[in-house]
Amino acid sequence: MWKAFWLEQRDLPQGSGFRLWGTEHVLAMLLITALIVAGAVLFRRQQERRRERILRVIALMLPALEILKITMLAVSGRMDIGHLPLHLCSMAIYLYPVAALTGRRCVRESLTEIGMITLLPAAVAAILFPDWTMYPVCNFYSLHAFVWHALQVLFPILCLLHGWCRPTIRHLWKNTLFLVVGGAIVGFFDHVTGCNYWFLLRPVPDMPLQILHDLAGATAYPFLLLLTAILINLMMYGILRIFRGDRRPTEQRG
Repeated sequence: MWKAFWLEQRDLPQGSGFRLWGTEHVLAMLLITALIVAGAVLFRRQQERRRERILRVIALMLPALEILKITMLAVSGRMDIGHLPLHLCSMAIYLYPVAALTGRRCVRESLTEIGMITLLPAAVAAILFPDWTMYPVCNFYSLHAFVWHALQVLFPILCLLHGWCRPTIRHLWKNTLFLVVGGAIVGFFDHVTGCNYWFLLRPVPDMPLQILHDLAGATAYPFLLLLTAILINLMMYGILRIFRGDRRPTEQRG
């Protein structure tokens, strides 16, 4: 059992994964939700300096966890081009440490807004519809994915509570530019290598993106995917406006 904990998907017995929206998956989502809510409540009770330390720790944990996963894959001889940190959710390991460590407020607010509006819903979608169901829940790579995506949800929420993130729909263009430029670069890489980062070439079978692929066809699918992402961004701005009303974040002191 301990040996199976470290096995990559190609080394696991057939049929050893968990079922989408099965008992294990639902329990994992409930636990993640409870921990995020508890983390947000505890975070609000902390003093400003401690909050900032917490944010920096979480931001640095994301690339650290990714390095750990890549190390485990390399040790087992399973590291390949398909395991590179190039998915949309993976962008958090590049953006969040910069946001947490930079001294430039405009950079921090831009990156955390991209995190809240674009990367957070991507991480939530990954938890709701994981593409790692071939693993048992209690496998290293499965647990890593759940924890990794949960931190990607938690970080922008805490940034919002702390005032580091100040979303406004006027900045929709920043998220759109991020999606267009990032999608073009990753899409080119996908076409050259045959990988499927950002799921730009094809969706995971029987997942929600399959509907977009069936509607648009293979050629128009990436464009419909971009349009859907922009609509989700608009929805995120609307949700934040509803919950925050006309309130503005408290100005940072010091």
